[in-house]
Amino acid sequence: MRGIGWKPLEDPAGAWPSGLALGPHGWLLDTSFVLSGALLCVFALGLHRGMGRGSKLGPALLLLAGAAMALLAFETDPIRRAGPRTWPGFVHDAAFVVFALALLLSLLFLWRRMQGGARWRGHARFTLVTALVCAACLVLPGVAYYVFLAAALLWIELTAFRLLRLS
Repeated sequence: MRGIGWKPLEDPAGAWPSGLALGPHGWLLDTSFVLSGALLCVFALGLHRGMGRGSKLGPALLLLAGAAMALLAFETDPIRRAGPRTWPGFVHDAAFVVFALALLLSLLFLWRRMQGGARWRGHARFTLVTALVCAACLVLPGVAYYVFLAAALLWIELTAFRLLRLS
């Protein structure tokens, strides 16, 4: 990874994770985007079913985030490039914007839905805190982007474990 210039601590602005797809084994990252996106869609559907009654908007936005994550498999453009943007790079960038916004909004709608159910009320505060941390990290520069990813993944994991325990 360092061989293709990926230095997340020394140059966080130039070391976004998608840049790894530009290396010789980029197909692995592209495959992980597609698989992770598909699994996030399945998770969104399972979460909706496992939460009982309530607004479908939170799970629907989480499903949209999963679809956008799968579209991240379109190869990004290098940050420092001589030529114009490519259409796959544009799709990749647009997919990230949709992913981030849909994820943040889904967390807020899921927080509200969780507050209304006794089985999920204890998880509601964690969901709100995750949304706030993710939102803050997206506007902060540098390494904060990695905190965004870690917070989102932690929420997905802990919510999946809770869903499994409650079913």
